[in-house]
Amino acid sequence: MLALPPSPRMELTSRAASPDLQPFVLAFVERKDLTALQGMRELPVPAPLIQIMLGADVHLTDGTAAATAPRVGLWGPSSTTPWSRTEQPMHAFVAVLTLRGAAVLARAAEGPIADRRMDLDALLDPEARRGLSRIVEAPTATDRIAAAEAWLRVLMGRAGKPNPAEALMDAMLQHRIRGPVAGIAGGCGISERALHKRCHRLIGWSPKRVLRIARLQRLLRTLHPSPWLSAGDEDDARLEYADDSHLARDLMDLTGLTISAYRASKIASRDRLVHTLI
Repeated sequence: MLALPPSPRMELTSRAASPDLQPFVLAFVERKDLTALQGMRELPVPAPLIQIMLGADVHLTDGTAAATAPRVGLWGPSSTTPWSRTEQPMHAFVAVLTLRGAAVLARAAEGPIADRRMDLDALLDPEARRGLSRIVEAPTATDRIAAAEAWLRVLMGRAGKPNPAEALMDAMLQHRIRGPVAGIAGGCGISERALHKRCHRLIGWSPKRVLRIARLQRLLRTLHPSPWLSAGDEDDARLEYADDSHLARDLMDLTGLTISAYRASKIASRDRLVHTLI
């Protein structure tokens, strides 16, 4: 694949979470834009996220609905493609969560978390909010990761025993289990109806949509000239589609993009982000 030179528009730092946290947190990413960006397109993301805005507010327009993202937010897995913009350079710290980790933080939230951006301050008790403030106040990305890991270790100590349904959904979202839905249900010894209920209760999507959004992430990593997190050479997501027409229709339906438009945007911007076009 084509290797991109550094982007003139942003700095991007990433690090996997420490092994003891990985049942709850997969990675940390920090993005620092060098200019304000207008007309960014946010593509579907299968993982829940903690998004902490250290710089400018991010304004999102999804269809006809417009909103400003929470300064400190819990973002559920997403299946839509809103437009976003900033009035000043964006600086964001992100923790990529598992569904199990997100469930600990979302205990006070009502309903499934998919396609929602929730104010994390409103979900946490005062002690947890104090720990969160230490992340915001940390001087460097390395310090923020250290503060985030210390904070999350305390919070995730409240998780209790693993929930088998959460573990199954995480395996689907993290590409360890793939379709068809009937085969997944049968492998777990449950009916398709039971699998459907579990997905809707925990995430808010059908099993088919969960698998489809996870496959989209694999496809974007395959198509990206030089993503910050690559798929393996043996994991070419284009092979998961019946044919090129099926791939093109699915990509257009989920993102509004063609293959050539996605790749051209990444080559022009030289950014390594998978889920945002700038």
